[in-house]
Amino acid sequence: MEAMLTGAPVSARRAYELGLVNKVVPAEMTVEVAKRTARQLAEKAPLAARMAKEAVLHAFESPLAEGLASERKSFYFLFSSEDQKEGMHAFLEKRKGVFKGR
Repeated sequence: MEAMLTGAPVSARRAYELGLVNKVVPAEMTVEVAKRTARQLAEKAPLAARMAKEAVLHAFESPLAEGLASERKSFYFLFSSEDQKEGMHAFLEKRKGVFKGR
């Protein structure tokens, strides 16, 4: 709030301390770290990633019971997906999953 109201600059370190950012890297590493993170996200099952993001965002805007109910509904849906079955097979076969978003 202070930064918003005063317009005072916030250093990367201070933004991290305040929880405004989750990672601080040297400027010359920014693109490399961003690409690495993007690759990690791209390896995940797209349905699960999307629903996890929705659950987190919903949790910020709702009471605990409602957030938990929403999370449970997503879990049930995801457990019936093709990607869930692929993920389980990949785990048992000790290989990376090949997810299709279904």
